[in-house]
Amino acid sequence: MKKTLILLVALVALGVSVRAQVKEIVKTGETTVEVRYMDGQVRVLDFYGPTIVRIFQDPAGGPVRDPKAKPEAKILVDNPRRWGDKAEIEVDGLTVSTAFMQLSFDEKTALMTVGHKDLVHFVRGGSREIIHETAPVSIENRHTVVRLSRTADECFYGGGMQNGRFSHGGKVIQIVNTNNWTDGGVASPSPFYWSTAGYGILFHTFQPGRYDFGASNPDEVVLSHDADYLDMFVIVGPMDFSPLDGYYQLTGMPVLLPKFGFFEGHLNAYNRDYWTEVDEGGVLFENGKRYKESQKPVAGGIRESLNGELTDSLGRSNYQFSARAVVDRYAAHDMPLGWVLPNDGYGAGYGQTGSLAGNIDNLRQFGDYARERGVEIGLWTQSDLHPKEGIEPLLQRDIVGEVRDAGVRVLKTDVAWVGAGYSFGLNGVADVAKIMPEQGNRARPFIITLDGWAGTQRYAGVWSGDQVGGQWEYIRFHIPTYIGSGLS
Repeated sequence: MKKTLILLVALVALGVSVRAQVKEIVKTGETTVEVRYMDGQVRVLDFYGPTIVRIFQDPAGGPVRDPKAKPEAKILVDNPRRWGDKAEIEVDGLTVSTAFMQLSFDEKTALMTVGHKDLVHFVRGGSREIIHETAPVSIENRHTVVRLSRTADECFYGGGMQNGRFSHGGKVIQIVNTNNWTDGGVASPSPFYWSTAGYGILFHTFQPGRYDFGASNPDEVVLSHDADYLDMFVIVGPMDFSPLDGYYQLTGMPVLLPKFGFFEGHLNAYNRDYWTEVDEGGVLFENGKRYKESQKPVAGGIRESLNGELTDSLGRSNYQFSARAVVDRYAAHDMPLGWVLPNDGYGAGYGQTGSLAGNIDNLRQFGDYARERGVEIGLWTQSDLHPKEGIEPLLQRDIVGEVRDAGVRVLKTDVAWVGAGYSFGLNGVADVAKIMPEQGNRARPFIITLDGWAGTQRYAGVWSGDQVGGQWEYIRFHIPTYIGSGLS
């Protein structure tokens, strides 16, 4: 008996799942219910509305809390709860119910079943089963595993931008930022999926995960994250309710781009390179001559600039290599242009003065020219957005001054800035989404980003990354990529 007790204590200390009977289920607040087990463990059920429940269980006994985020970031919106006049939650023995969903716990195994109270079953006083746990939650060595039932004809969608895939039944997807934008890669994962069985699940975590939708066992869904406690939302609703609605309720509606964002954008670097005249090859310009581009100074080369105001010692103007000339070309060929990013390239910057203030004014001059012709300006971002000591003026940034003084209305991120993904990427776009309307005369934020997470969609449009060369293969795998992204 003594050895058995010691073993049980050791297992609990390690966080290993132990089959324990339910002692009682108690309503502890207006929206919260505690499932208390015989072994002292507690599962908290927190209802964010009649269709959404948050399930929290920490073997160490820690309180319900937001996931750790460094830098600071939030997956959920500020007010994610949606109730009517009153939160109506009933506890009846081992069953917890709202108007639309029902959670019941087996007396012996403590396994949870989630049901949907559609009209027929509601009249009969019951519910239609949606899913049930097939095994206790396992929380061990910073690894949490949830096992749920699966039916043979069930389809699964979600996981964010899973390149080349959108329907995941019988497959495994990684909820991991791989910085890979080709077929099979994961560029902007989301810890969310939904099923044609009528439910969705969002894990409230910034930790990487792995979702097995019947690949290992056709009767089971196995969900795991690198976390030492369970924190997930289960979304169930009426027949006209999409789990995506619940996802948006929790994490925010997709951002609506400004009108100019639906027109073509032009992205390139116009404050870095040198152009040298050549007899063959190169790029043909309006003056009938061909020029070759170099990112480093070359003898006889003409350095480009945003405003084309430079003339070298030989009297040669750099206007045709400028960002202004790009705006002119679109107009000359009657091609509608919505926006321009003139610094889209490492080491470009947007001004050649000796100060950040001077460079911002240079950017403003280009912005004034573009806006007079119906074109907005934006910036590509390779590093910090706010002034930082030790960075040369060319690459120094001040997003507040850029938006307020230069009129920047677009921001595009890149791997060098948000490539770490998870909370890091979410923090960056949230910062800009706040600054742009505040400093830009209530301008609607237009952010293009990658390496996103759940919640990114409320701040930014997600781009699919770099694919080099014109290959039909890229079109093929982008079709399911965008379908899957739109479904999650």
